[in-house]
Amino acid sequence: MHSLNVYYGCALTCRYAIPAAFRGEAEEDALREHFEKAVALAVLDHPLLQVGLADESTKDPVWVRLDRIDLGHHIQWQTVPTDVDVKSSRSSSATTTATGSMIDALLEDMIKAQHDLPYPDLETRPGWKMVVVRAPDLDYLEAFFGINHANADGESAKFFQQTLLEKLNLLAAATVSSSPALSNLDLQEHILTLPVMPASKFTPAHEALVDLPLSPVWAVSIALKQMLPSWLRSHPLKPLPWAPQRPVPIRTALRLVHVEAAALQRVLEACRCHDTTLTGLVQAMSVTSLAMRTPAATPPQNGNAKQKKKTKLAPLILGTPVSMHRYIRPEACPKPQDRERVMVNSVTYCFHHYHGRRLATLYDLAGRVVRDNAAAAAAQAHEEEKQQGPVAADIETNALRLEDALWEQAARVRRQLAQKLAKGTRNDLTGLLRFIPDFRVRMAEEMAAQGPRDVTLEVSNLGVIDGGSGAVEVQQPEKAPLQPSVKDCCGSSTSSAAAADAEKKGGAPQDSAVVVGITINEEEPSKTQSQESRATWTMERAMFTQSGIPHGVALVVSPIAVKGKGLTIAVNWQDGLVDQGVGAGLAADLESWLGSLGRGDHISFSGSHVKA
Repeated sequence: MHSLNVYYGCALTCRYAIPAAFRGEAEEDALREHFEKAVALAVLDHPLLQVGLADESTKDPVWVRLDRIDLGHHIQWQTVPTDVDVKSSRSSSATTTATGSMIDALLEDMIKAQHDLPYPDLETRPGWKMVVVRAPDLDYLEAFFGINHANADGESAKFFQQTLLEKLNLLAAATVSSSPALSNLDLQEHILTLPVMPASKFTPAHEALVDLPLSPVWAVSIALKQMLPSWLRSHPLKPLPWAPQRPVPIRTALRLVHVEAAALQRVLEACRCHDTTLTGLVQAMSVTSLAMRTPAATPPQNGNAKQKKKTKLAPLILGTPVSMHRYIRPEACPKPQDRERVMVNSVTYCFHHYHGRRLATLYDLAGRVVRDNAAAAAAQAHEEEKQQGPVAADIETNALRLEDALWEQAARVRRQLAQKLAKGTRNDLTGLLRFIPDFRVRMAEEMAAQGPRDVTLEVSNLGVIDGGSGAVEVQQPEKAPLQPSVKDCCGSSTSSAAAADAEKKGGAPQDSAVVVGITINEEEPSKTQSQESRATWTMERAMFTQSGIPHGVALVVSPIAVKGKGLTIAVNWQDGLVDQGVGAGLAADLESWLGSLGRGDHISFSGSHVKA
């Protein structure tokens, strides 16, 4: 995908609170040196960040052992200057707010620009990069970490940022003489000299880490489905008029949605009350937004019953990437804790199909609400007071019906994800890749055909990342349990086995893609805790973003939360191909609807209209 300019990679951008010792312009050089050392130590923990990639455009690419990495090529610093006039004419809090707005605007533009760039010189340079956005007046920095998807997946990007946080605090708490890791660090003039890595210690391939058993009958059935012409399939794909696919240069469009911690708690509680998870809710909100903002191929109003039956709605196919890290065999990693933090590209997919009666019902309810919104707006514009009562009543009735349907779809997504997780790796689509002789040729042929997209929208939920509690002690990774440990939306721990038992007894299992519950500490921090917090690094916000995709999925929705903090959802699409109104409208709907739930209200669908 990278060599064909279809998709360059994903990125995780984290906001780090800077300890007092490194704040201010006078400490800028010390801050950069400290950060670069932490990155170097984090890189040494992950083999796939230390290698190049040769023969990328062939069917037999290989990893290349590197002797050194020039971190000057991989870490870029961008400083946001403070306007002197603004600083002198405003209070310190106003200046901080203005600078924060500037850094957020610069950050969004930088993320889009970085996603549009391929990774250069892969044979001699590893496929990752960092951009640090910094303002001297602010007590935090934004660290963008992008990675070639050939090296690792989004879950791995989360592992790296967690490792980086640990190394930042390790450097702050330790001395060279007290830490073997620091004494062995060979970093001179931004050049990191790499220790010799035996092949036995290199990260194994995906198929060596995860067992992928296949049933011959299932494999043959999938092959036959792929060979069938489109018109013979029960639900053939159709082109999306608002999202064609063409081999064009990647241009990433991005919208960000932020949900504060207190509002997120209410959203998660609502999910639990409706037997679903945040992943299920965001999927259901996304497909509802598409139904309200994209036209449906409805049957003609005039005509006989036979003509109406022949007319079918174009199906919507949603997907949820599912991390396969939980299925990594313990014996495949040199150390037990490595199973929790191994960086690798190991991800599969769970599909959610909308067609037939389910899709027709969704479009009908969404259409009613859109017409109600338009009628209410027209009545308000013309000040027709007599029509306000009936219009308002219709809006409330239809909106409640659409909300009920949305929660029903969210619960359905949760059940499908639970079934996917319970199934494990048996008969997984990634196991079929071994039978494709040249995947690059296959994808090039699909791009040349310019057919319909195979996925309308995906929700890639990275869940929650631990941003640190402010303690000086470096958090060590816990030993991985045999069963994948998950949490429900109120934070209580379960295992996949316990979840399965709960479902048998009538309970609601939770998929492990859900953002876990956020615990807000209402107690006043002690003086000691306050001093420790000022002396350590913590993570305050995270944003998971991806490149625009001219081929394949049309819209990518990527949530991630920081433990104890808020949630950020990124909406990505291919700028210039996907209709701007659909992508931006989806982000606006997510912000509005999650905001309603965050206030403890019903979902408010007002303001959502057909745009494409």
